[in-house]
Amino acid sequence: MHIFKKLIPVEEAQRILISYAREVKECEEVDIDNALGRVVAEDIYAGIDIPGFDRATRDGYAVIAEDTYAASERTPIKLQLRGYIKTGSYPKNILTHGEAFRIDTGASLPRGANAIVPIEYTSEENGYVIIFRRVSPWANIQWAGADIARGEIIVQRGTIITPRHIGALAGIGYPRIKVRRKPKVAVFSIGDELISVDSKLTPGKIYDINIHTLTSLIRKSGGEPVVLGIAKDSTESILKKLKEGLEVADIIISSGGSSVGQSDFIRAAVEELGAEVLFHGVMSKPGKPVLGSRIGDKLYIGLPGNPASAILSFILYVKPVISKMLGIKPTHRTPGGLVLKRREYGVKGRRLYKTIAIKRRNSDYVYESLPASSESISTLSKADAYFIIPEDTEFIDSGIAVNLSFFDAQPQLAGIFIVGEYSPSILRSIISIIGDKYLVRYIRRDYEATLLAVEEGVADIAIFTKEVKNSIRLTRKIALAGDASRGDIVTAMRNIEGERIIVVGSHQSAILRYLNGLAEAVIAPKELLDLYGVEEYRIIGQEPLYIYASRDLSEIIRNVLKNLSNL
Repeated sequence: MHIFKKLIPVEEAQRILISYAREVKECEEVDIDNALGRVVAEDIYAGIDIPGFDRATRDGYAVIAEDTYAASERTPIKLQLRGYIKTGSYPKNILTHGEAFRIDTGASLPRGANAIVPIEYTSEENGYVIIFRRVSPWANIQWAGADIARGEIIVQRGTIITPRHIGALAGIGYPRIKVRRKPKVAVFSIGDELISVDSKLTPGKIYDINIHTLTSLIRKSGGEPVVLGIAKDSTESILKKLKEGLEVADIIISSGGSSVGQSDFIRAAVEELGAEVLFHGVMSKPGKPVLGSRIGDKLYIGLPGNPASAILSFILYVKPVISKMLGIKPTHRTPGGLVLKRREYGVKGRRLYKTIAIKRRNSDYVYESLPASSESISTLSKADAYFIIPEDTEFIDSGIAVNLSFFDAQPQLAGIFIVGEYSPSILRSIISIIGDKYLVRYIRRDYEATLLAVEEGVADIAIFTKEVKNSIRLTRKIALAGDASRGDIVTAMRNIEGERIIVVGSHQSAILRYLNGLAEAVIAPKELLDLYGVEEYRIIGQEPLYIYASRDLSEIIRNVLKNLSNL
């Protein structure tokens, strides 16, 4: 082997090393407060709904919306006050026509109410609330499961945990996280001139900088450093360090050994161990004298001794290997700015921090806006960045470039956007098939917003309740649980009519009302009743779902849907 006989491109060196890197299979559980920066080893789905009940989003009065239709500044209406619902309490009384409950933001909606009148449109007088403005049904209510739905993906395997993920995991009551074991990275320096930083500096000697910078880089990259110290410029000393590293670590790196003489020592050492030299020398400056080799089933990467070269070479070659060993999904360069594809509205008199999820599409980036909702956990857990809409700006029009601020120093951009109707069975099936290759981001949207996401090329996969062009038709069963002859039947399906039918804003709200004794029966998709452990029900019909997939995913999605015939 002649030193630097053949230089190879940087990308080729990276590809070779990553191809030989072995994923760490061992896992461990860590407390949620010690999970920051660790890599999730399993897909984590929500076991509860957030919120777990229908709640008020404004301070005000819980009412039956129809009672307020005649209200105006000139002709206010009066409703009798039945009580006060504070945050943290669960009301048992039933609201009837002509009545109202005082209610706090975040408090549970009482049975019978279907809207909240904000407090600024009211006054109180002798046991009555005076209402000066009408409200529509469902006004100022956050429905159960509107933020995070039971069965929704929270953190996908291969994700590096950030503070935002920890917030979402705490929100669903997930105290311990299964993570990948940190790869052990043995590191040593080569050079007769090197001494440790706690030694006295003498003429001809220099402190070993690289052992400390590389150790910190290993930790920052998710590995566990095993410091082997300094090897002398001799085959025997280098061989000893390599053998020690093979015993205690998953991968070995060294710094130094760039000169011809040192290279001869390294060559002799790796040849004695029967190593396969993958490459020696890369087309880069700094960082040309990088050695990639394989000793048995473990990689040994020799980095240059120059500190700047060592750090850059670590970032280029060692960090991607550690990421592969941890099962981290590939990440992409992030944009400094973004051109808006649609008009984005601000909030009058207030600065809006507009959160977005971002996905790379070929050489461009696409995004999906997320709700500007203070009570939302999922908004931040799904967001990658935000841009500002100033206080005095009504909207920023499409085609305008905005500056982005990212939440994380190393954002993990999604590879796939799934947008649309919520179906836990479809989501879980898709993620189980493509989750090893792609980081998936699911964003719940109504029909119009989902259609827009498809038209703009944002959605890779979309789930509709109405037929769209190039979609695949699937049906899911609709079931009735409970005794429909005894009282109210609650549902989120607007196409069901009847005297005792109570329509709410989410399937989760309907099912939880039934389970909590606030309705005698519920009509909902069978897959959701199964998810909530409802065992007794009867099938009363079915509804179509239409699945759109981009051209490169259509065949995969067709195969996924073949296994969902009993949805």
